[in-house]
Amino acid sequence: MTITEKYLQMILPTFAVTGDQRVDTKTVNGLIGYSFPCPFCQFLCETESAKNKRVAYLLPHKESFSWTFYCHRKKTLQCQTSRSFSNFLAIYNPSLFKKYQMEKYHSGTTGKGHNTADPKVVKKAKK
Repeated sequence: MTITEKYLQMILPTFAVTGDQRVDTKTVNGLIGYSFPCPFCQFLCETESAKNKRVAYLLPHKESFSWTFYCHRKKTLQCQTSRSFSNFLAIYNPSLFKKYQMEKYHSGTTGKGHNTADPKVVKKAKK
């Protein structure tokens, strides 16, 4: 299980706030994603059935370990555009996002180069 999948599994139960709300699995291009009520705009809906409608998705990318958040309603700034999993997590749960960042940093999977115990020494060029 990747670090992203670990944190995805940590937040999935938080989307099912009441008994009517639940996370469903959705298959797209042979990959399993998740659909759930949008955590950002469900509170703007007037009826209970609209609040419980599963309009938000976390969908995996084929041949990669990345995920994208997407909402069909697009009623708030947070859900008007699709977001990477890390951007979604930063908005949805900032404290968990900090732990996610640190775990990715310590494992060397931030995408910003590889962190090693021995820093690379750059020699100055002779003039």
